[in-house]
Parts: sequence; C-alpha cells; structure tokens
Amino acid sequence: MPLRRPIMLLTLVLAAWASPASAGAFLPLVSPPPGTQDSLREPTVEPLASARSAYQAAWTLREAKDPEAAVRTAERALDDLAKALQGDVDASTRRELVDIQSKLSGLRDAAKAQRAAPDSSNDTADAQVLNAPAIEDIEPQVNAEVHRYIEYFTGAGRSVFERWLVRSGRYMSLFRDVLKKEGLPPDLVHLVFVESGFNLNARSISAAVGPWQFLRSTARLFGLTVNQWVDERKDPEKSTVAAARYLKHLYAIFGDWPLAIASYNAGEGTVLRAIKRQGTTNYWDLHLPRQTEDYVPQFMAVLAITRAPQKYGFDSVELEQPIDFDEIALTGSVDLRAIARLADCSFDEIKALNPAVLKHAAPGGDGVTMLRVPTGKAQVILAKLQDGASLPAVHLTVQHRVRRGETLQAIADQYHVGAQPLARANRITRSRPLKRGMVLVVPASLRPPTPAALSAGDPRASTAYVPAHARPTPASLDGKSEAEGRALHTVRKGETLDAIAAQYGISADDIRRWNHLAGGRPRRGTRLKIRTGEAAVDTPEAVAADSARVAALVPPGGRHKSRHGRAVAGDGAATTVTVQRGETLGTLAQRHRTTIRRLMEANGLESSRIRSGQRLRIPA
Repeated sequence: MPLRRPIMLLTLVLAAWASPASAGAFLPLVSPPPGTQDSLREPTVEPLASARSAYQAAWTLREAKDPEAAVRTAERALDDLAKALQGDVDASTRRELVDIQSKLSGLRDAAKAQRAAPDSSNDTADAQVLNAPAIEDIEPQVNAEVHRYIEYFTGAGRSVFERWLVRSGRYMSLFRDVLKKEGLPPDLVHLVFVESGFNLNARSISAAVGPWQFLRSTARLFGLTVNQWVDERKDPEKSTVAAARYLKHLYAIFGDWPLAIASYNAGEGTVLRAIKRQGTTNYWDLHLPRQTEDYVPQFMAVLAITRAPQKYGFDSVELEQPIDFDEIALTGSVDLRAIARLADCSFDEIKALNPAVLKHAAPGGDGVTMLRVPTGKAQVILAKLQDGASLPAVHLTVQHRVRRGETLQAIADQYHVGAQPLARANRITRSRPLKRGMVLVVPASLRPPTPAALSAGDPRASTAYVPAHARPTPASLDGKSEAEGRALHTVRKGETLDAIAAQYGISADDIRRWNHLAGGRPRRGTRLKIRTGEAAVDTPEAVAADSARVAALVPPGGRHKSRHGRAVAGDGAATTVTVQRGETLGTLAQRHRTTIRRLMEANGLESSRIRSGQRLRIPA
C-alpha cells in the first residue's frame, strides 16, 4: 500500500480539526436505531464534510456485507445533499457536492443489487467452491479468444507481460485505491496492462498519452489539465480519477462491463450504433472494429492471469516497490529545483514523483500547487520555510484557447488572475472582443510561493484532486454479455460457409444470420462470429431484457473521435478507418456493409490491393 502523509500546514488547519463542529462532521454516519434518526442528526454539520463521511460509512457497511445499512446511510445522505444543493452554496462547493451525490447514488445502487442477490447461506461448499479462486468485482469471461491471449501472454509475449508486471508493482495499489474511492471495481486496474503496460509516459500513434491513454480533448472533458507546463494525463492519481469517471459514465450507459470496456476503447457512439444495427447487447456477438474486438479478450486474459499468477508461472516475478511519498501544498507556481534544494534531494527524484510536470516548474491549479516529495521530506521543507527560507517567484505564462460560452471573467477566475490585467495582456477591447478559438496568454502571479492554508477536508489538499465535470448519459441499457459458447473464426483460403458450419456443428444459415452476410463465399481473412452449444439456440429472451430500449435507441450522430483518436461518424456520414494487418477490401466491405467497388471509388483506388496502416474512407 502506498504510504501517504498529508501535512497539516498551519495552526489554522489544526484548529479546524480540533473544533467541535469539525469533529462532528467527520463522525461516521452509521444507521441509528429506528426512531432515533432525527434526534441524532446534527443540522449544523458542514454538508461537504458530512457527505464525505457518509460516503465512507456507506462504503464500509457495504464492504462489511451489510447492504441494508449501506442503502439507508446513502439514501439519508442523498436527502441531505438534495437539501444542501437547494440552498445558497458557492460554485466550487456545489460542484463537489454534485460529485459526491453521483458517487453516493452509484454506491446505493450497488448496495441495492447486493441486497437483492439471492441468499446463499444454506448452500454447501462443494469441491468446485473450495478450489475456486477468490472473486473480486469483475469475474473473467473466458472463451477461445480469451484463451488465445492467455497463451500469447504466457508464450510468445511472456517477456512483454513480465515487463508490464514488474512496472505494475509501483502503481497497482495506488490505482486500485483510487478506483475504489471512486466507487468502481478495483479489478478495472487491469485495463492499464492493455493500455500502456503501466508506462506513465506512453504515447500512442494517435497522440493518446499516459497510463490510461487519454486524448487531449477527452482528458480536458474529464477535468484534467493539459498545457505547455503540465500534462495530467501522465499523473498516476489524476489520470486514474479521470479514467474512473469515464468508466463510470460508460457503465451507466450499458450496465455491463464488457460493453463499457469496449466503449472505453472505441467510444460509446461506436458501440451504441453497433447495438442498434445488430440488435444484441452481448459484446461477444457484436461486430466491432478489430482493435475493439481484441481489446476485451486481452483484458479478460490479463485478469485471469493475475488472479492465478502461480498457475501461469509469474509468481516468481519480482515487482517494483510501491510508490511512497509525502504531499505538500503551496500557493502559486513552484520551481521543482528549489523544492529539491530544500528537501536535500535531487531534482530527478522530485520530477519522478510528479511526472505530470513537463519542465522545471508547476503552475498552481485552483490557486494551489500540490506536489509529491520523498517520504519524510515534507516536514523538512516546512521546517526550513518556517525558519526563514523562501522559494523564488516563478513567472509562468499559460496559453488558454477560448471555448464556446467562456467569458473573460470566467477565464480569469479559473487561473486566479484579474480580468482587467488579462484583458490588457491580450489587448481585449470593445473593438477587439473575446472570440471562440482565440489563444490567450495568461500571466502568472509574481508572488513567491508559500505554504497553502487549506481547511480540513478541502479536496484540493490531495495530489489526486480532479474537478468534477458532469456528462449527459445518451442511453441506458441492460447489457447481457456472456462469453460461453462464443468463438471467433477467421476465414482461411478456400474455406466455405458449409465447411465452417460443419466444423462447429451448426448450419451455414446460422453463420449468415449471426454475421449479417448477404450470401456467397466469405473472403479470406473475414472474422466470423460463431456460437456453439446453448448459445447457438436463438431465443426471444436473448435481448428481451432491453429489446424495447434497443429498438428505441438513438445513437449519437455527427463526426467525432473516439478516446484513442480513431475517426467515428454518425449515421449518414463517412467513417475513416486504419487498415489492420491481414485485412482486405473484402473484409472491410463485409464489416461495414458496403461493396469493394464503392470502397475503391470512395478512396480513388485503381486496384483492390491495400496495405497495413493505410487510412480508408468507408462510404455511408
């Protein structure tokens, strides 16, 4: 577990902790006996601290297998939050209250589902139960595709997986703690294996950056700061908070982890359109971009291996030591070289703990700069500052691109500068008003940084703080992904549908129906969805749970980009795809329900030969 030692910077903070009101605010909001709830409530308790305590209490109750008490605690806190939001609260507090309200809602729903689960107290523990590995929050779904990646990671790709596993030791506990705090299954940490192999500086060909591989636009959408001085996509805590909020948003749409994980790779619009077009909410039956069809099996393979490392020979791998640090809060922009001198350590040590800082200095977000320093060094720095040492003023100018609806005053407030000086620095006048797309130079304060006076419970007093950003949910489905009896068959040269069907004990008509084939022999390289056993029997119950919602589904339209930068289009527009190894015009035509001739015309091709990495337009 990473050790964290937040520093109480001023006597004011200590006094806040010692005050009766503050002490009451941090008491766990456990469920009182019936009839005493009103008398035990403390109406003067600060709502933000009370809501945080309620969330922690509800989480603890759910972990202690008491979902009934967890639901009561969460619902009572949600009622109090609703009343608080109706009152007169400042914008910053309102954002934080709304964020906690979202977390409490998710926790309450999870506790309700736990409460509704059948009671297995009378079940007997047979041999299968006694020998089964411990289940966390996401149970691996295993089929032939997942086994293929298990074989790869334990065979040809073993050295790569070992390298990922070694790096994971440094951040695994930290990432799991953040996911748990955000109310998500800690097992989602295994996405980082597939995304970046726990490389904080990973950068994809589409400019996705960091352990969770965010594009710049998506990162900003979920509250991360990306500018010429800071790239929080590289921050181990902040990027995990943003990823957790995105995954929470996706799960709210699909109600199913395989679909949510697929959407994390391809974008929710791509998956929603596939569900609408193909009429199923089972991820394993959906035809999706090839990268996405491989993405979920890779995640499930990693999950299966890490659940039983000794089974696959990884138990002897020596992991890196977990990251360990102190936190220190300062006002304004801070030069990391000066911090290193005060801490009696090297600049490289400070830089390694703060990978989001791109150069030598960090600009303060929301007026506060939170830095990680080596264990025990925060006290050293504060003691020197109290003895008269000082930090130099850092003049960092930041560029800000004006977005739709922004005002000069709002931008000035965001960077904690005056609106008039900001206008003068950028020559904004009546004759030259603020325009969308304009790049403003935001001058930083020239005051030297000092210890920040943060009240107890101030969310900014954490290196994991990310401002909450609400996002509308375009749909609400009840996904039903089941891997059993599902296979993926890649057509080889000379194969016919009849031969493939005979191989799996099904009919050629079944294959045509499941893969939406018009007829004829499939081309070499075509990936066919195959069902065997009970999965091959089509029943009305297959999508009955949300068939009406699928029928009424209106997927988001318009041209946009997925999280990894792959162009995606709405109905009636052209899609741009990147040719993967082994793909042909025929396989692309079948997948996107078009013809080879139309593909050649749309891309000005004189022959049907294409190469890996080539970008092609898919006509509507």
